[in-house]
Amino acid sequence: MEPMRDDSRAPTDVGVRLRLGRAAGVRIVAALLGLAAAGLIGAWAYRTRQYDAELTAAERALAERRPAEARDRLARLAARWPNRDEVEFPLGQAEAALGNTGAALAAFARVPADSVVAPRAALERARVAVTAGRLTEAEEALTSIVDRSDELGAEAAKVAQQVDLFSGRTWKIPGRIARRWRTAANQAGQLKAHWLADTQPLPLEAVRTTLEQMAQTAPEDDRVWLGRADLATRTGQFAEADAWLDRCEARRPNDSDVARARLAWALASARPAEAVAALTRLPAAGADPAEVASLRARLAGLRDDPSAERAALEECVALESGDARVHARLATLAAAEGRTDDAEGRRRRKAEIDRTADAYRMLMGRVPPSGGGNPPFADLARAAETLGRTFEARGWWSLRSRQAPSDPESRAALARLARSQPPAAGPARGGAGETLASLVGPVGAAPETARAEGPAVPAFRDDAEAAGLRFVYDHDPTLLRRLPETMGGGLGLLDYDGDGLLDIFCVQGGPFPAGSPSEGGGDRLFRNKGDGTFEDATTASGIAAMPRGFGHGVTVGDVDNDGFPDLFVTRWRSYALYRNRGDGTFEDATEAWGLGGERGWPTSAAFADLDGDGDLDLYVCQYLEWDPETSSPCPDPQRPGQYQYCVPRAFKAEPDRLYRNDGGRFVDVSDEAGITAGDPNGRGLGVVAADLDGDGRVDLFVANDMTANLLYRNLGGMRFEEVAEASGCASNAEGGYQAGMGIACGDVDGDGRPELAVTNFYGEGTTLYQNLGGGLFTDRTTAYGLAAPTRHVLGFGLTFLDANNDGYLDVAQANGHVNDFRPAIPFAMPAQLLLGSGRGRLVDASARAGDCWKVERIGRGLASGDLDGDGRLDVLLLAQGQPLSYLRNLGPGGRALTLGLRGTGSNRDAVGAVVRVRAGGREQVQARLGGGSFLSASDGRLHFGLGEGPADETVSAEVRWPSGRVDRHEGLKPGGVYLLVEGEPSPRPAPRR
Repeated sequence: MEPMRDDSRAPTDVGVRLRLGRAAGVRIVAALLGLAAAGLIGAWAYRTRQYDAELTAAERALAERRPAEARDRLARLAARWPNRDEVEFPLGQAEAALGNTGAALAAFARVPADSVVAPRAALERARVAVTAGRLTEAEEALTSIVDRSDELGAEAAKVAQQVDLFSGRTWKIPGRIARRWRTAANQAGQLKAHWLADTQPLPLEAVRTTLEQMAQTAPEDDRVWLGRADLATRTGQFAEADAWLDRCEARRPNDSDVARARLAWALASARPAEAVAALTRLPAAGADPAEVASLRARLAGLRDDPSAERAALEECVALESGDARVHARLATLAAAEGRTDDAEGRRRRKAEIDRTADAYRMLMGRVPPSGGGNPPFADLARAAETLGRTFEARGWWSLRSRQAPSDPESRAALARLARSQPPAAGPARGGAGETLASLVGPVGAAPETARAEGPAVPAFRDDAEAAGLRFVYDHDPTLLRRLPETMGGGLGLLDYDGDGLLDIFCVQGGPFPAGSPSEGGGDRLFRNKGDGTFEDATTASGIAAMPRGFGHGVTVGDVDNDGFPDLFVTRWRSYALYRNRGDGTFEDATEAWGLGGERGWPTSAAFADLDGDGDLDLYVCQYLEWDPETSSPCPDPQRPGQYQYCVPRAFKAEPDRLYRNDGGRFVDVSDEAGITAGDPNGRGLGVVAADLDGDGRVDLFVANDMTANLLYRNLGGMRFEEVAEASGCASNAEGGYQAGMGIACGDVDGDGRPELAVTNFYGEGTTLYQNLGGGLFTDRTTAYGLAAPTRHVLGFGLTFLDANNDGYLDVAQANGHVNDFRPAIPFAMPAQLLLGSGRGRLVDASARAGDCWKVERIGRGLASGDLDGDGRLDVLLLAQGQPLSYLRNLGPGGRALTLGLRGTGSNRDAVGAVVRVRAGGREQVQARLGGGSFLSASDGRLHFGLGEGPADETVSAEVRWPSGRVDRHEGLKPGGVYLLVEGEPSPRPAPRR
C-alpha cells in the first residue's frame, strides 16, 4: 500500500496514522480474498495487533520519558521487522535520549526515503549529528530538507546555521536568512539577525570549546577540520590553519567551500599567489560582482599595484557605494598620489558612512527580537540603503509599506531597489566551467618574496612576587554591576627619588564610591632598591597620608619644572595632584594648583606643553555621567535576575577638560581652546600628546568609547581644531565607531612619522593608523597583521616597545572583558606580545614569550620600562582583583641605547621632543610623548634597540626640542644610558645610584 504523504502533522502521531492505514488495508484485503483465506488473514491480523500493541507501549514509554524501555521494545520490533519507518524513527529518538549517538543516527538513517517521516527523521539525524560533532553527516542529512518552505524547513535551516558556524562557513548564514525571509513569522527579527550575522564577532571561545569536543568524538570529520582551520585563520595562527586546510584538501580536492577557506587564509596571511590558486577552484557562476571587484582590489593591494587596486575599488564604489573600507582605501591611494581634493572627498564620504553605520546600530536596538512594537522601519531602510545593505533595505521598506500602506516613499524605494539590482556575475561573464580566477583577471606578476626567519622572541617571567611587588587592584565588585567597577586600574613608572632607577606607583580603587582614610587600601608607591627588588615606600613618601578615593589612573610629569616628577591621579569625581618635594616625599597640591572639588568621572590624562611656554599643561579624559544613587542597574537578558555592566551609550557623555599651567596653578581653558566644542559626545578613555602632523606643535589624540575618536590639531596659542574625521582616525576602515580604550604612539614602519594604535572592544580588534604625513592617517590594521590576533580579545593597556632590541617596534597589550559572558566569550584574557618583523607586519609571539603571557587576567593598566637596568624593556600589568604582574624581560635581544631628555628652553620633561638615532646604517625616530596606554604611564626615557653589531660601533643622536632648537650628539655607545640636556654640547651619564 502506498504510504500517506501528509507530513505536515507532528511526529507524535506518526505511528497511529501508519497503523490506521494498515488496519484499513487488512479489511480491504480480507474482503477481496474471501473466506477461503480467512485463516491466513486472521493470523496476519493477530500478528499485526501484537505489533501495534508493542509499538503503542513503546511510544507510551517514550512519551513518559522511559527511553530505555522504549528502546528495548522498539529494538525487538526492528529485529523482526527491519526498516519500518514507524519503528526506526522512535527507535532513533529513544537511542538519542539515552545518549547512544551511533545507534540513534543509524536508526534515523534506516527510515525509508519515501516515508512520511523521512523529512523529520533527516532533521533529527542532523540534530544528533551536530551534537555528536559529526558535521559531515549532519550536512548530508540536511541536503534533502533545508530548502523546504514549511516549518520543518525553517527548523532545518537553523540546524544548517549551526553546521555553518562550527565548520567555519559563517559566510553562508546571511544567505540562508535571506532565502527564508519572506516566509518568516518575525520578518523584522530576521532582518536584524541578518545584520548581526554579517557584523557581530564570532563567539570564539564557545566555538573553540565545541570544536575541541567535536574533535574528540569525531576526529576524522573533515568539516570539523574545516572549522578548526577557520578558527586558526581568524586568530592569526596561519601555520596551524594551513595544516588543517591541507587535510581538508586531501579529503575533498574539488570542494568549493574548502577552496573558499583557503582563499580567506591566503588573503589574511598576505599570500597573493596562493589566493589566486584558490580562485581557480571556485566557480564563477552566481558570483557577486561587488565581491569580484573587491577580490581584485585586495589582490592588487597585496601585489603593491596601486593603479590596479584603485581601478578595482572604483568598480566597487559603482556597484556598492556604501562600503566604508573602499572609500578609506581610495582616500589613502589618492593622498599617496598627491590628489588632495579626491582624498578629502573620500574621507568625507567615509565619515558619512561611519555616522550612518553608528545610527543603524542604534536603530537596531529598537527592533524587539521577538517581533511586535512599532520599530522605525523607514529610518532603518534609509540607513541600510545608504550602507549598501540592499537585502535589508528591501526588507525594511517592505515592512514600512505594510506599516503605512499609503506611504509613497516606501513604494518609490522598492521600485528603485528593484531597478538597481545588479545581475549575477557568473552567467553574464562566461560559460560553464569558468572560475573566479578568470573573473578577477590578472592581478600583476610581482613575485612573492621569500619569507625570512621571524623576529627573535624574548623570554619573560613574572617576577612580581620575588621582587616584592605585592599589590591587588580592588575594584569592589558587586552583583549590581556598577559601571565604575569595571573601568579602573592604572599604574605609572617614574624615578621619584632621582637615583636613576624606575619606581612604581599603583592606583587603588577600594570601597566604592569612595573610601575613608580608616578603611584601608589606598595607592601604593614601590621604591626600586636596585638589586632586583622593591620596597613599599607608600608611608615614607607621604602617599599613605593623602586623602583617598576610588582611583582610576595616573600620569607623570614635572609640573613645576623643579627636576622631580609629580603625580596626577584620576579618581571617581575627583583629581589628585601629588607634588614631589625632591627629598623622597610628596605633598598634596590638588587644591593649591586649582584642581580640587567635584570633577565628574575622569579616566586617562596626559601632560604636555601645549602652548609652548615651557611648562606642562594637562589634558584629562572625562567619561560619562553615572550616579550610584540614581542610575539603575542593567538586567542581563541571558540570565534573569542578574545584571551586567551597562552600555556606555546609555549615559550622557562628559566633555574632556584642558588645563593651562599658569605657573603654579592649572586653569580650565577647555572652552576657549576648542576642546569642548570638539567633544560633544565623546566618552574619553585614552589620550596621547605628540606632534602628529610634523609642524612642531604637540597635538592630542583621544580614544573614545563607542563614539568617534578625536584628533585635536594644535593651531598654536592654546587653540585646537578637531580633525579626526578629515585625518582618517575617527574610526576604523570598516565603518562605524569602536569602543576605544588605550593608545600607543610610535614609528612602526620606520618612515620617521608616528603611528597610532587603539585598543577596542571584543570583535573589533586593535586598530593601527599609519601616519601618511601632513596630518593624514589610514587604517592599516590588517596589512600589519594586527587584526587577526587582537579581534577576539578586549584590549585596554597598550604600548609600543622594542622588546627584543632589534630596532623595530613591538606591541604589548593588556586584555580582559568587562562583562562575564562565559562560556561564549572569555572574561579573563591573556596579555599579548606582537613583534615587529621589519617587513611591515607584526608577528604574534605571545605563546612563545613565556608562561606569564598565557595567564588569563582581567587586564587594565599596562606600562613598560627597563626596571632592572639590564638594557631590556620590561612590562608591568595591572588587572582587576589579581596580583600586579612584573613581566621581566630575560632576553635574548640586541644592544640598546637609553636617552633621558631634560629641557631648558623647553619644558623640563621635554614632552614633544623628537629624537633621531643613527646606528649601523639605520635611522630610528622616537618622540617624547605625553600620556598613552590606558590609565597608565610608561618610562619617559627613550629606548632604542640597536640590534647586533660591532662592539666599537658609535651612535649619533639628533634632538629637535619643543623650543625649536636642534642639538646633535656623536660618539654615543651602544648599551649606554645618557641624559641629553637642551643646549649642552655633550651628553651626560645618566644618574645611577
